[in-house]
Amino acid sequence: MIFATVGSTAIPFDRFIDALEGLPAGDLFAQHGPMRAPATASRAVPYMQFPEVVEAMEAADVVVSHAGAGSILCALRAGHTPIVVPRLKRFEETVDDHQVEFSRALAADGKVIAIEDLGRLPEAVANAPRRLEASRSEAPRPIQLAVREALYGAAA
Repeated sequence: MIFATVGSTAIPFDRFIDALEGLPAGDLFAQHGPMRAPATASRAVPYMQFPEVVEAMEAADVVVSHAGAGSILCALRAGHTPIVVPRLKRFEETVDDHQVEFSRALAADGKVIAIEDLGRLPEAVANAPRRLEASRSEAPRPIQLAVREALYGAAA
């Protein structure tokens, strides 16, 4: 299963939804926010509670997400190398391009697969590493420590 999420913001991300429709039909569970659901989704919901997102990521083979820190961290903790699509200011999907900077930094360290050209999304999903077993022995960390570790590694 492919789990895709636009996060919890009410700002539309239509480019992402359109790109999801290029993925194989019947294998997509989409959390689509205030936009229409992707036509190819076998399951779709506008919003989810946090525990539901975590559960969906843990059940997924591949996670495709906006490049929000919370979604990325959840996917990493679930054992994924998530495919992330940054929201862009020029399309009024966000207030600035922080998601571009964040996704590029994490991609440079191999933590995520950053997709800025949405035409590459189907290929990225087809070639994405499938879920790794996440370590459940770790106690949950405060989010600021998880972000620091994601950016700089465990020694930070």
